[in-house]
Amino acid sequence: MLRQKNYLALGVLGCILLLSATTADNSVHILSKYGHQTLTSTTLKWLPVTHYNPSDSKEIIIGGSENVPDSQDENYANQAEVKRLVLYVCRAMHSGVWVAGTQKEKEKVCTVTIHGVVQSYEKYELLENVDGAARISWIQWNKYTPPPVGAVYVDKTMLVARHEVPKDLEKPRYTHYIGTLSSPENFGTIVYVNEKGEEESAKSGELLVEAEPIRYELGSVKLNWSKRRDIKRVPRILSEATIVNRGAEPANLAEACVYNYKYSVYWGRRHAILNGLSTTITLINGTSLPNITWGTRDDENRTEAYNVLIYLQPGTGVNVTLKANYTDMEVPYSANLISHYEDSTTTSRMISGTRQEETLFDITPEFGPIYFLSNFSLVPTTVPPPTTTTEPSTTTLMTTMTVPTTMKQDSSRTTHRHQTDDSDIDHDENLIIPPKKTDISTGMHDNNTPLLLKVEVQYGGATSVAFQSSLLTLVIPLLLLLILHKIT
Repeated sequence: MLRQKNYLALGVLGCILLLSATTADNSVHILSKYGHQTLTSTTLKWLPVTHYNPSDSKEIIIGGSENVPDSQDENYANQAEVKRLVLYVCRAMHSGVWVAGTQKEKEKVCTVTIHGVVQSYEKYELLENVDGAARISWIQWNKYTPPPVGAVYVDKTMLVARHEVPKDLEKPRYTHYIGTLSSPENFGTIVYVNEKGEEESAKSGELLVEAEPIRYELGSVKLNWSKRRDIKRVPRILSEATIVNRGAEPANLAEACVYNYKYSVYWGRRHAILNGLSTTITLINGTSLPNITWGTRDDENRTEAYNVLIYLQPGTGVNVTLKANYTDMEVPYSANLISHYEDSTTTSRMISGTRQEETLFDITPEFGPIYFLSNFSLVPTTVPPPTTTTEPSTTTLMTTMTVPTTMKQDSSRTTHRHQTDDSDIDHDENLIIPPKKTDISTGMHDNNTPLLLKVEVQYGGATSVAFQSSLLTLVIPLLLLLILHKIT
C-alpha cells in the first residue's frame, strides 16, 4: 500500500513538472540559417493574456484586420461605412499542442483549430514585439518552397502563418485568416478558421518572419556622470624614476614613466538586443570609441606612458613617483541604437543602460626634494636680503621643495581624463577620449611626439628669472655702499 502511494506521488509530481515546463517557456523560436535548427529570438516573446493591458505601451503582432459595420452610425442601415478592427496573433494549448490563431481586437478569446476541431480559449498568449525592436514581415510561401530564414515558430515544430481572404469573395469580413503551418518540411498546409467558424486549409499563404540585425551602431551616447558610482577605488604606485641634469646649464627635462595595468569596459546587456554583434560607439560630442562586441566584457592589458617635465639646475636631480587610483565604476548612459540588416535597411530606437569600467584615474606625479648629484645634499633656496641693512644674504635649507613643473599628459590609450574634479563633470558629460597607440620600442606616440624629451636651455621664463635674481643679489649691496660713501 505504501509503495502504491509513493508511485502515485511520483506520478503527480511528474505531471506537475511536465505542465510547468509546458506553460513556463514564453520564449519565441525562429528558423536558423544553419539547417533546420532553431534560435531563440531576443525581440519576440509569448505574452500571457493575463499580463497584457491594452493601455500599456506593449506592441502586439498584428496578422490582419476585420471589417465591422459601425452600428452607432446613421449610415449603418446601408452599411456604407465600416470600422476596421485589428486581428492579433495568438496561440493556445489545443489538444496537447500549441496552435496559432486569432484574437479579435475587442474580444478576450483566442480561436484556433487543428485536426478539424475549432475551439476558442480564454487562457492563451499573445505574440509581443518587445520594445518594438523586432523587424518583422509576412513573406510569401507555397508548398514547393522551404520556409525562409527567420520564420517564427508557434512552438518548435509548427510555424505562424496566415492566408489571404480570396479577393473574389463578396464583402469579406476579414483581410487574412491567421493559422498554423503544419509539417513545413513535407508539403505542409496552412490550417485556419474561416469566417463561418469552420476549419480550412491552404497550400499557399504567408509566413511570419523576423529579420535579425548583422551589426549595431550606438550613437549620440550621453554619459550621466552626476550619477556615477565607484564600486572600488584602490591607490596604486605606477612608476618611480629619477630625473637628473648632468649638463652645464639649466634645462627643462622630461621623463617618460611607463606603466602597465588591466583595463576593462562593459556596456551591459539588455533584452531585445542580440548579443555577440559588432557594435560601433559614438559619443554625443562626435568622438568615436573602439568597437565592441555587444554583451561581452572587453578586457585587455595596457601599457601606457606619462611624460613628467621639470626644470633643473646643472648638477641636480629629483626623484618622482607616479601615483593613480585604480577605479571600478558604473556610469548610466542613454543612446540611440541603430540596427543594420543584410538588405542595407536600418531601424533605430532610444535605449538606456549602465557602462562599467575599470581604469586608472587621478594620475599624478609626486616630486621629492631636489638634490646635488655630487654629494646628494639638498639644494638650498636663496632668500633676498633685507633692504635696510647691508648684511650678506642668508641661505635656508629646505627639506621639501615646491618645484615649478610643466606636465603634459599624452599617454597612450588614455580612456579618461586623469582628474575627477566635479568642475570637469559639470562641464563635460563624456570625459572620454579615444585611446592612442604607443610604440615603446621607437619611443614615439602615434602623433609623432617623443616619449623622452631633453629641451635645450631657454633664456626666458624660469631661466631669466633665476639669472635676474642672482644679479640683483650682487648689485644691490654695491649700490648701497656707494650711496653711503657719498653721503659721508
